[in-house]
Amino acid sequence: MKIFSAILFSILFLSCKNDQKQVLNRFNPSENIKQIIKNKEAKELFDYGWDYSLNGEYELAKTSFHKSLEIENSPLTLNELGLIEFTTKNYTKAIECFSKAKSLDNTYWPIYINEARTYWKTSDFENAENTLIKLKQICDSEYWIAYADFYLSVTYANSHQKCEKVYKYLEKSKTIINDPKLKVDYNKFKEFINKNCR
Repeated sequence: MKIFSAILFSILFLSCKNDQKQVLNRFNPSENIKQIIKNKEAKELFDYGWDYSLNGEYELAKTSFHKSLEIENSPLTLNELGLIEFTTKNYTKAIECFSKAKSLDNTYWPIYINEARTYWKTSDFENAENTLIKLKQICDSEYWIAYADFYLSVTYANSHQKCEKVYKYLEKSKTIINDPKLKVDYNKFKEFINKNCR
């Protein structure tokens, strides 16, 4: 079973290698994302943080994001801080960032996906499931609901749920293949499940 989980994580987290200088792999489609950073200076600091994080300069990125937060408290910035903490394996801090972001604005959908991924890393599949179910309950975007269904399928596979449950949510999420990046993850996961989940 541990091998199953290890292979599954490697399929879905190719962007989360042990190398601290990795490039963060993000995909934030704009569908039903209405949040922006309004203050010009806060946005500029956010952009610096984004560039630093893409270059693997996480301490500089965190500094820029914290300065941006001092000017404008934003779920976008807290989400980015959470992603840096996730990437540097500070999972407790990542969860704190995502929780704070949701308390500011619980309709910034990427927070839920990133929080669920963080719970996977600590094998807390129950909280991952609860986070994704909450997203499905409050979101009306077909895209983000399909994204949550895909991650529920992965959560159920990692927590060794019955194959029927894994397939049920995988089938519900099939519209994410319209997203080029998620199509690759979906197809790899489906292939893996078809071989290993019977």
